[in-house]
Amino acid sequence: FVAEFITFFGGSEFVTPMAVIGALLIPFKKTRKFGMAVLFAVLVGTLLTNLVMKPLFARPRPYVYYAENPLFMSWYEFAGAHVESDKSFPSGHTTAAFELGVAIFLVTKNKKIAWILPVFSALVGLSRIYLMVHYVTDVIGGVFVGTLAGIMGYIIMKTIIEKTKNTKFAEFDLADKFKKKKA
Repeated sequence: FVAEFITFFGGSEFVTPMAVIGALLIPFKKTRKFGMAVLFAVLVGTLLTNLVMKPLFARPRPYVYYAENPLFMSWYEFAGAHVESDKSFPSGHTTAAFELGVAIFLVTKNKKIAWILPVFSALVGLSRIYLMVHYVTDVIGGVFVGTLAGIMGYIIMKTIIEKTKNTKFAEFDLADKFKKKKA
């Protein structure tokens, strides 16, 4: 139960809404950096993992590879017999957890709290191994790809902020539009 709960935070059911929230935060000056870092990290990580690496490596899941091994299959069934729809390398859940964790860590000023995110991301990776849907190397690959995507999301955000300094985009704040309507 605990592994299933933790693994949720790397799944598309969590990451897709986070990307949408990121996009929705961009028009607000106060949350623009956060929104952009999250959105671009998710885009980079998703593209690298699902469109490049998984098709390139096409590694079968452990439960496919060891389907004829009764000991493995009994443990796999004990862990919940989760069936995934795509290939194994790199772990998409781990990639997603790290892309979000690293991007949010980098954009958050309070590092005393923000360090929890990469640690929780590591728990997502461990949950994927526990549920027997990934090899350790899949998770390690996900850590690298997710960390790279989180850093890239942050760099893309910083570049856009720098390139648009003193422009209408930099000055635009949707919150101002709401304040004017109330007045």
